[in-house]
Amino acid sequence: MVKDQSSTVRWWLCGVMVLLALPSWATTITARSDRNPVAMNESFRLVFEADGRVDDDPDFKALEQSFDIKSQSQGTTMQIVNGSVSQTRQWTLVLMPKRSGRLVVPSIPFGDDNSQPLVIGVTEPAAPTGAANNAVLFIEVSAETAMGSDEAYVQSQVIYKARLFRAVNVANASLSEPVISDVDAVIEKLGDDREFETTRDGRRYVVLERSYAIFPQQSGTLTIAPLTFEGQVVNRSRGMFDVFEPGGKIRRVQSDEVSLNIKAVPAAEDSQQWLPAREVQLIETWPEGIELSKMLTAGEPLTWTLTLIADGLTAAQLPLITPVMPAGLKAYPDQARLINDKKQDTLIGVRQEKIALIPTQAGEYQLPAVEVVWWNSRSGRREVASLPARILNVSAAPVSDVVSVSSPATAEVAAQGATPPSVVSQQESPRFIVSGLLGLGWLLTAMAWWMTRRKVKRGSQDESRGVVLDVRAVKKTMRRACLEHDAPAAKEVLLVWANVRWLDDSPKSLAEITARVDEPFGDEIMHLNSQLYGRRGFADAGGCWKGAKLWQQFEQALSQHERSPAVVEPILAPMYP
Repeated sequence: MVKDQSSTVRWWLCGVMVLLALPSWATTITARSDRNPVAMNESFRLVFEADGRVDDDPDFKALEQSFDIKSQSQGTTMQIVNGSVSQTRQWTLVLMPKRSGRLVVPSIPFGDDNSQPLVIGVTEPAAPTGAANNAVLFIEVSAETAMGSDEAYVQSQVIYKARLFRAVNVANASLSEPVISDVDAVIEKLGDDREFETTRDGRRYVVLERSYAIFPQQSGTLTIAPLTFEGQVVNRSRGMFDVFEPGGKIRRVQSDEVSLNIKAVPAAEDSQQWLPAREVQLIETWPEGIELSKMLTAGEPLTWTLTLIADGLTAAQLPLITPVMPAGLKAYPDQARLINDKKQDTLIGVRQEKIALIPTQAGEYQLPAVEVVWWNSRSGRREVASLPARILNVSAAPVSDVVSVSSPATAEVAAQGATPPSVVSQQESPRFIVSGLLGLGWLLTAMAWWMTRRKVKRGSQDESRGVVLDVRAVKKTMRRACLEHDAPAAKEVLLVWANVRWLDDSPKSLAEITARVDEPFGDEIMHLNSQLYGRRGFADAGGCWKGAKLWQQFEQALSQHERSPAVVEPILAPMYP
């Protein structure tokens, strides 16, 4: 009886665990439209996408209340990323709205799974234009500005749309690109071409829509020349053997010309910091797990990521963000990342700045507030995107267990052939463990032996003098580490070199070495530091450190100190003959 009760309890617990785990297995089904809003009598594509296996086939009957379903298809895509396989299923429907207004795509059941609802805006049918004149082939063009008229500010975005209407099949077709005259302008194509169906005056058309973002660089009159379409009309009534005969007639049609008045920068605004956009956002991010309210540690790098996002500007138009840092807080900006996100109806420029911050000593540091002034092209007024000032509280760095060469006792132990311990992280490769221990062991042993020898020969007079390294051996060791891109080995050589270079006040970390060398050398040391401590530094995960530039800077630093009053014998045997 007890056994049966125990078995029942186990099964009950298993059932509860399964039920608790079910939410993590739930499939997410999203719905999206290729065009929104759409006009009456125009078709659009509605795509349902599932990120996993669905419970059952979808039931689209609920769509028929507001839409006519013209066609539907489905497909599956698979991706393999780092050995992990993901599968995505898609259902694509071509729909035609039954009425204008805000039409709701309801939640569609996929068995027990359900999609997310979606709202589609449907406008009244477009009025026939004189250019169309019930033709079987014509082009309509339009230019949309943030001001809602035929005016726009210099460097602001103008959305130019071209629609090719055809009621016949065509082959060997081509549509020209927009050409700007009178003023300079930058033109960017937006997204992929879109195709849908519509009805004009009772005639059914297939429409090809193509969008561009135009950024005028000068004030004045901007003229967009007519677009030209050329294609061969295909006659469906031809027989099966007529494919070997010449094709149908070649048709050529043109759009209207478009002109816009481009306004200069307002007199009250700074033309050097002119950012006309629909919206601008300034966002800051910090490494995961870092809490600014808690105490940080001196010498440890911290990444400050600043991201500027502008709707209606290219990434190249966005300014460099250069906060003024307080004394004692060194900043090492990485190369900015520029992204142009081309949507169907706008271009969004993104500029991302990553700045490695290194507090050199304990204390309180105030990061300055950051402000970016921009011009709201919709409302016609100046606005500011900003971030508040931040306080960083920094504690002193703990004494690190680095190898130092400072006392006769250490020299005597090393001279007896003992291999000094190296600081090796858990992430270092076996190759470094071997090369680092052997190479640095020889280097430190020889250094210690030479120190002892100098001590014996010169007695107490040498106690106040620095230790001089065998430059040739140091160069060879560092060159090998850098050119083989062995970051841990390069770090150890730098620490050993610095402990001898500044014997009376030896640096305990790469950050402390950085504070004592010139800026180009310090920048390369910080790139090395970021690779070694990427989880808390500014290196991207999976980044590959290249040591060639560090080697160049290290070689230059050595050349400045290799002339010494004392003659030093080459005591270190070559490690890499």
